[in-house]
Amino acid sequence: MAVKEFNSNKIKRTFWPFTLKDKTDEDGEITERGKKILVRMPKKGVFEAIKQIQTEEEEETDITAVYDIMEAVLNNNMNRAHIKREDIEDYDIEECSAILEAYMAFVDQLKTNPN
Repeated sequence: MAVKEFNSNKIKRTFWPFTLKDKTDEDGEITERGKKILVRMPKKGVFEAIKQIQTEEEEETDITAVYDIMEAVLNNNMNRAHIKREDIEDYDIEECSAILEAYMAFVDQLKTNPN
């Protein structure tokens, strides 16, 4: 019986398409369109940090931790684009929450997908 080799480099990967927020000037005019990136699945530390924030009460959540997680998630992209902390801090906490919820929905869909 022949043993079939398993190559970790050939695992089919799933990516989350994400468009960064447009940059605007003081008058609200768009100065730069948001960059499109493909975000990878989270690594263990990021996944655990997101789960931790989801279980914390809203008033207990460390805002800095939310931005740290956003930075880690968005910088884990196929485009190898470096997303600056200043760009992430342009998002308000409501936007960050919506982004992290959508990202976790993407991650959770993989668990329910039988393929």
